[in-house]
Amino acid sequence: MAAERGLTVGEKRARLPIVQGQMAVRVSLEPLAGAVAAQGGVGLIAASGVLTSKGGGEELTARIREGRKLAGDGVLGLGVMFAVSEFDQILDVAIRERVDVVVIGAGFARGPFNRLAEAGIPGWAIISSEKLASLVCRIPSVAGVVVESGQAGGHLGPKDPEISTWDLFPPVYRTLRDGGFRGPILAAGGLRYGWEVSRLLEMGADGVQLGTLFAMTDECSASPSMKEVWRRSRGSKVTHVSPVGMPSRAVVEQSLSDLPLLPPSARGCLNCLKVCSHRDDRAQTHCIYRSLANAVQGRLKIGTDGSVRNGLVFTGGRIGEIDDIVPVQKRLQNLVEEMREDPRALVPAVS
Repeated sequence: MAAERGLTVGEKRARLPIVQGQMAVRVSLEPLAGAVAAQGGVGLIAASGVLTSKGGGEELTARIREGRKLAGDGVLGLGVMFAVSEFDQILDVAIRERVDVVVIGAGFARGPFNRLAEAGIPGWAIISSEKLASLVCRIPSVAGVVVESGQAGGHLGPKDPEISTWDLFPPVYRTLRDGGFRGPILAAGGLRYGWEVSRLLEMGADGVQLGTLFAMTDECSASPSMKEVWRRSRGSKVTHVSPVGMPSRAVVEQSLSDLPLLPPSARGCLNCLKVCSHRDDRAQTHCIYRSLANAVQGRLKIGTDGSVRNGLVFTGGRIGEIDDIVPVQKRLQNLVEEMREDPRALVPAVS
């Protein structure tokens, strides 16, 4: 059965072919990652947004060690965005603490994967195109790949920000396998039900990465108000408000005209990103970190019409179909039960 296939991660093996997606700015920390790993999935602590704090290296180290206690003998890794300024320091911590896997998104370069491979730690790349798939095939140090569609939450990599997993995964998967890539290939973006997971495994995927389903759990570190916005949301939309220059997916109720602004004289910039128009262009006043942190920390303003202000609430494309906040154990139990159903009658046709 698909649910019993498991997923090989370096020298370890997760009982379930399910990876919890990295959700930065303190959404997926050790309580969530440790719980997912303990229940048989692959848990990822999102490092991006931790090292921006004072003493961030020490904090990240402590969170990894606590996550390992929660995970037991499960698979616990680190998720990091290549775009963050502290990327190299995060890799230092990951290697020193011997995490089970490092998943790198929001940019791509050969060097980090070479460095991880030399340290004996598998490095997985998040990609969204056949072009990048062809490049990955020429880099032996890339140990695994997550193919992320436009239905994922947060910043979006595909040229078409609306493309589904069903349309993106097959050609990228074929490019990787035809090019000789033999590591695990995962599908990600807009997945909701276990029978969709089973269908993707039938299509060749070694596993899936899920974000929003795990964000809406008791163990997620997002504020109660942010979780309530997710629970009540009717759907998602693509926005173009981020100063990093990429489209992003947020709840449909998001008010884009009332995001937190920091004028040039009062920015107090954390220099959290390598490239950021808010820092580099004096005319730009929207700080993506502040907007996301406001939401995670509970400073949202929710209007009587349901609109969300004063914080940016990222989400995946299927948010309108999820209306519960449950423990990680229950979320995974539901997925495994659904994976045992007949997938072919319950998912859209693959184009």
